[in-house]
Amino acid sequence: MYKTIVVCLKDTRSAAALTAMALGLAERQRAHLVGLHVAPDVFVGVPAEVSLDYIEQAQKQIEADATANETTFRDLAAASGIDAEWRLELAQGPGYEAAVTRHVRCADLVITGQPDGFAWRGGDLLTEILLDSGRPILFLPYAGTFPRLGERVLVAWNGGREAARAAFDAVPLLREARNVRILMIDPPRGPSSGLAPADDLAVALARHGVPVEAARTTSGGLAVGDALLNDISDHGADLLVMGCYGHSRFRELLFGGVTRHILEHMTVPVLMSR
Repeated sequence: MYKTIVVCLKDTRSAAALTAMALGLAERQRAHLVGLHVAPDVFVGVPAEVSLDYIEQAQKQIEADATANETTFRDLAAASGIDAEWRLELAQGPGYEAAVTRHVRCADLVITGQPDGFAWRGGDLLTEILLDSGRPILFLPYAGTFPRLGERVLVAWNGGREAARAAFDAVPLLREARNVRILMIDPPRGPSSGLAPADDLAVALARHGVPVEAARTTSGGLAVGDALLNDISDHGADLLVMGCYGHSRFRELLFGGVTRHILEHMTVPVLMSR
C-alpha cells in the first residue's frame, strides 16, 4: 500500500480537484497525505530591465497563489478527517528544483496535474522535476471529473524497463481494481532479448491478487499513443499505467513520442514511472 502520498499544488485552478483525488486515494490506502506548494523565487530569470512595479506585482501573485492553495488543501483535508499536513516552501534563488525533489523523494506516490506547455520545446518544469525524482507520478487531466480512480486499469506494456517499473509501482492500485488489462501493441515476432512477454507480467501481477488479463493488438498504422487512447475509450478504462521514455531532461529533448502524446492528450489519470 501507499503510505505517504504527496500532492503537488501549483495552479490554483486545479488545486481543489487534485486535493479531492489525493484525499480519496489516501483514504483508500490509509496513507498520510502531504499537500505541497513550492513557490518560485520571483527574481529568477527576470530580465534586468523589468520594472520594480512588475516585480512587486509578480511577488504578490506568487504569495496569493500559495495562500489560495493552502486554504483549499486545509479546508478539504479538515472536512475529510484524513491524516494530512501542509508544506509551503519559498524557493531561494534557483533552488526550486532542489526544493520540490527534497519533498517528493520520500513519498510512495506523487500526484500532480496534467502539465502545461507541451506544445513548446521547453516542456513543464514541475513535470521535468517529478519525472526525475525516481517516484511514480499520477497525473490528473485538466479536463473532466474522476470520482473513482482505478476500477478498470489499462497497463501499457512493451516488455521494457520503464514499463516494468510502472506496472509494479502501481500494484497498490491494481490490487483494488475490478479489471486490469495489460496491452502490448505491435508485439515483436519471435524471441526478443530482454523484453518480457505480457503473459509473464499477468502471472506475476496475479500473484499479488490483481484481477488481470493480457491482450495484444496491432496499431494498424495508427500512432501508438492514439492506439492507447482508443483502447482506453473502447474498454472504459479510468486509469492508464505506463513507463515514461526518453531523455532525462525535457529542455534538452522532449520525451519519446508516446509519452509526450499521452501527456498532451490524456483523457484519464495516468500513472507514470521511469
